[in-house]
Amino acid sequence: MTGAGREIEGPDGDAQSARALAAIDRGARVVMVLGGAGTGKTTFLHRLRREPRGRQVFLAPTGVAALQVGGQTIHSFFGIPPRLLNPDEVKPRVQVRRLLKKLDRVVIDEISMVRADLLDAVDISLRIARDTSEPFGGVQMVLVGDFLQLPPVVPMAEQEMLGRMGYEGPFAFQSKALAEQETDGVPFAHVHRQTDRAFIAMLDALRRGRGAREAAEALNAACVRPHRDGAQPVLLTPTNARADAYNARGLAALPGEGRAFGGLIKGEFGLDGDRLPVPEQLVLKPGARVMALRNDPARRWVNGSVGTVLGLGAHSAVVRLDAGPVVEIEAFTWERIRYGWDEPGGRLETQVVGTFTQLPLAPAWALTMHKAQGLTLDDVRIDFGDGAFAPGQAYVALSRARSLEGLSLVREIRGTDVRVNRKVAAFMEAFEQAG
Repeated sequence: MTGAGREIEGPDGDAQSARALAAIDRGARVVMVLGGAGTGKTTFLHRLRREPRGRQVFLAPTGVAALQVGGQTIHSFFGIPPRLLNPDEVKPRVQVRRLLKKLDRVVIDEISMVRADLLDAVDISLRIARDTSEPFGGVQMVLVGDFLQLPPVVPMAEQEMLGRMGYEGPFAFQSKALAEQETDGVPFAHVHRQTDRAFIAMLDALRRGRGAREAAEALNAACVRPHRDGAQPVLLTPTNARADAYNARGLAALPGEGRAFGGLIKGEFGLDGDRLPVPEQLVLKPGARVMALRNDPARRWVNGSVGTVLGLGAHSAVVRLDAGPVVEIEAFTWERIRYGWDEPGGRLETQVVGTFTQLPLAPAWALTMHKAQGLTLDDVRIDFGDGAFAPGQAYVALSRARSLEGLSLVREIRGTDVRVNRKVAAFMEAFEQAG
């Protein structure tokens, strides 16, 4: 695949997925699927959804991540308020209990962003609903992600409280529920996104914090430069404000007024403080750089494909993709779902509770590093600005690039840009060795 998007797994990736699915099939109580960027975790999730194994739900810590995985947020599914809770305050509602009694499996994506106290609230909810003291109420848990990428959000006011509540840290692997439950770990180690072994080694050094200085120096020497001729890169930067400024300048530099496409929200489509998947008011002009944020059912483009607008219709945009073809991209409807239980049919059902209809495009002169998570880009330029502010953020940005040739840096990577949580690194090393 050229342009941008997600990888198709090769034999090593198939073996990783097969091992994870085998752990699920033999009834492992907690299956943890962890691996770096571009190792096939999303492909595994798609396979698990395509090949259903009992009554399962797909959850994620944020609204946008839940949309990507085709499920609900953890908070909305379990009815857990987005704040610190004492254990005796976790009281699942009657309608939630009915559903939880019927579950075989809970799949959580982006587990690195799930706080320890939230995972414990999930554990307590399942125990109460199923009237058992077994961890997670005896429900199989499948936890997917990479703790060396983006961490949980913990406001300053809550950091001390977590310590007082007995937590060594905010990560899901530091939860009390997982301390009581043996886990089956399946490391996803084979990288599909990059093929250059030297580049893969540099990224791995930055991810783990071992040899990071030498890796940063090598990347600085190779990539602090103008971007390669003939290619228009997507610029990645830490903050929404900086990305928005780049996109506003890009649009303003084009002639004409442009056309505004208004998104249509119906029902319940709040994303718990997240941004919508694409702008509610999307202004485009011919010449605008855009990124598709959904897969095309006809497979002409994928989530992450980048291109240039050639023309605009009443409800569509004609885009020349960097990968080559000219395509017409029409409005798409995102569905916010809520899981429920159909008593007469005796089956799990998904109920659409809200929709958002808009062109599945976003301005792509620039994106935040957070928004780029999961994407593969042929051409990427990185502006660290005032510095990466979260552990794993620099790694997330740099690992979007498919090759060194397609990567350029506005400024050198500094030591302060590369942040690795030592406890997380130690946990991941032990996890990989055990697996």
